[in-house]
Amino acid sequence: MNRTENTESNRLTYSAILVDDAEPARELLRLMITELAPNVKIIGEAENVDHAIELIRNLNPDIVFLDIKMPGKTGLQLFDEFEDKKVPSEIIFTTAYNEYAIQALKLSAIDYLLKPIQENELVEAIKKAISTSERKQHAEKYKVLVSNLKQKENGILSIPLNYGNEYIKVNDIEFIEAERAYSYIHLNDATSKLVSKNMGYFEDVLQHFDSFIKPHRSYFINIDHIQTFSKKGEGGIISFKSGKKIEVSRNYRKQLLEKLSFLGHSL
Repeated sequence: MNRTENTESNRLTYSAILVDDAEPARELLRLMITELAPNVKIIGEAENVDHAIELIRNLNPDIVFLDIKMPGKTGLQLFDEFEDKKVPSEIIFTTAYNEYAIQALKLSAIDYLLKPIQENELVEAIKKAISTSERKQHAEKYKVLVSNLKQKENGILSIPLNYGNEYIKVNDIEFIEAERAYSYIHLNDATSKLVSKNMGYFEDVLQHFDSFIKPHRSYFINIDHIQTFSKKGEGGIISFKSGKKIEVSRNYRKQLLEKLSFLGHSL
């Protein structure tokens, strides 16, 4: 890595390159980094992926600010040019908005900067990029990202556990259960995992998967794993193929039944 010691501030200086086909966007980002992150030195700029690959290989920057949508190859195709998808730099993605690309980033637990870039989000992204603990996990996350981009029907979800990140197939999730600031992810093999993310996080990350719906304020379920639906109780009872059961709230019952009918599920 191209790090040098900054004797005035007694901090490490990190090298970076900017990759964006729009020169005004690069100029604005350059000014923001100069003002907000004086320990990050911009050593090169590229207007396309091929030029970015050349700079990465020749300059070996610590950080690459990478726009997703560019003419020709997209920023996400940069990984295809490196062996085993391992880019020797930390990537900070930037994007104006691309629903599918953002969904893949969220599934892979990879941060990105949404244009127009906010100052506090830029500072936080740089902190994460130069964090040793974060860097150790990024190589695996990038491989998961590439996998998620190739398959729209299924995906791989990155979940933070006590010992690090684990990766599970979205289709293997039976339901997610709220536990205050945490969540339990219940899988189709009847196992469960306690995750340090709240229910809202998973609702956001999985919102584009048609099979997920909320039948109760405490549950977010995958209807593909429903075995039976009973009308017992206030709103009903869902039995999953694993044998686990949850209650349906009266307030959510109508939308659940409509979703099941729309997707052709007969219970």
